Amino acid sequence: MEYKVIVSPLAINDIEKITDFYEAITIEIVVRFLDELEEAYKVLSTNPHFQIKYKSYRSIPLKVFPFILIYEIDEYNKEIKILSCFHTSRSTKKYPK
Repeated sequence: MEYKVIVSPLAINDIEKITDFYEAITIEIVVRFLDELEEAYKVLSTNPHFQIKYKSYRSIPLKVFPFILIYEIDEYNKEIKILSCFHTSRSTKKYPK
C-alpha cells in the first residue's frame, strides 16, 4: 500500500529558500532539484522505512544535491510527513524538534 506524502510548512519554507538560492544561479538547477525532490517523494510513498536519524525521525538523501529529507511515518494513516529539507553540511543539532 502506498503512503501519502505530506510536506510540512517548515519543509516548504526550506525548499523555497533552496530554490531561491539555485534560481539566482540558473533555472535549470531549480528544475533538476525539484525533479529530484519528486523522485524522493515517489520512493518514500512506496518504501518509507529508511534509517532512523533521531528519535522517530528518518531521512532519505537526495541523489545529486547535498540535502536530506527528514520525515516521520504515520503507520496508522499511511502518511509520510516531510519535516525538513536539511543541508548535509549543517550541524545535526539543528534537526527539527
